[in-house]
Amino acid sequence: MSKGPLLRLVAPLLLAGCARATGPTQPPEPAPAPEVAVAEPAPTVEPEPEPAAEPEPAVEPELAPEPEPADPSARGPLTDAQVEILLQSAEDQAPDFRGGVTKEQENRHYLAGNEWTLEVYYPIVKDLGGGFVGVGTDQAYLFMTWAKPEIMWLVDYDPAVQEVHELYRLFFAAAETPEEFLALWDKPARDEALAVIDAAHDERRAKALRRWYLGYRGWIHRRLARVARHMEKVDVPTFLTDQEHYEFAQQMLEQRRVRPLLVNLLERKGLRGVSKASEELGVPIRLLYLSNAEEYWPRYPKLYREMMAAMPFTDDALVLRTLLIWKVNKDYRYNVQPVANYLQWLAKPYVDDVYDITHARPKAEPEGINFFETTGDPEDSPSAKRYRKGQAEANS
Repeated sequence: MSKGPLLRLVAPLLLAGCARATGPTQPPEPAPAPEVAVAEPAPTVEPEPEPAAEPEPAVEPELAPEPEPADPSARGPLTDAQVEILLQSAEDQAPDFRGGVTKEQENRHYLAGNEWTLEVYYPIVKDLGGGFVGVGTDQAYLFMTWAKPEIMWLVDYDPAVQEVHELYRLFFAAAETPEEFLALWDKPARDEALAVIDAAHDERRAKALRRWYLGYRGWIHRRLARVARHMEKVDVPTFLTDQEHYEFAQQMLEQRRVRPLLVNLLERKGLRGVSKASEELGVPIRLLYLSNAEEYWPRYPKLYREMMAAMPFTDDALVLRTLLIWKVNKDYRYNVQPVANYLQWLAKPYVDDVYDITHARPKAEPEGINFFETTGDPEDSPSAKRYRKGQAEANS
């Protein structure tokens, strides 16, 4: 496959990976006209009346321009009306069953990421802005300070993920530096972290958050500490390693630009809610991060295809996905695809799953970053050829 523009962007990271092997006001009433005394007319002959002058055309008053709606891209706190749009977007019900790529991974809580070379996306998404829709937990905050979106919808069908996002929000507000933030997940600062939780919520809510913190604190801390070490090594700034990036994440949360919500990608209500809020706010989606969610599905459901086609994406929107290659390198393949191209594939009847779309993926290598981009024509794919062959045989 030829190197596309996105591949050229990430080439330095790929080489580095190989080397390391990882109401209006009423106007006032007019004043009454003064009374004028009228004198008796003199006894003279009245002159011929002159024709009345044409009245001056009335001048329409200049109307005040309609106020422009607030622009979410202007960096500042969202208005109460904008926040209401975010918070009122619909959510799905939590499913009774959560899938997995393997049987052993079903119904697990994924409250920390395990994609270890996400830095490959940094030059691709840097300063893109727009709207962001993505799954997962800590990955979202990497993309937050890299892409600098106007609005972030953090979606997942596991309610526990939303609880972890609330812990992130509280700890960002309580910690002034990346180091202090990371320390709140470590055992020595456990009592301090619990005090932060208790101060922010009533007992019932705090009890639920304490449960998730105490049960998953260690796992989350190990994940974040490893990400911090790795990103420093590859010289990519993050909210865990760079004060400016950290403060940007704090600002996004303080300005109420981040909405975690329960969304099942295979249901209608939640995705429709995101679409509606995106349209009402005037912030189309520019980044869609799916992680490896597509690998859970043996076939793209019809509803998912319809909902993706109806999402308010920008013309240059990108989808970011990963594909599991754990047996090769304890990591993933990293893939980027223009959303316009993704929608072309999803519209085809012969496209069953994500592997049909990424059929041209290179062989997984144990060393370096396994990155590739997908831009091909679905009509040239093996699945298209099989489909046309089957159609011809059925009609013969």
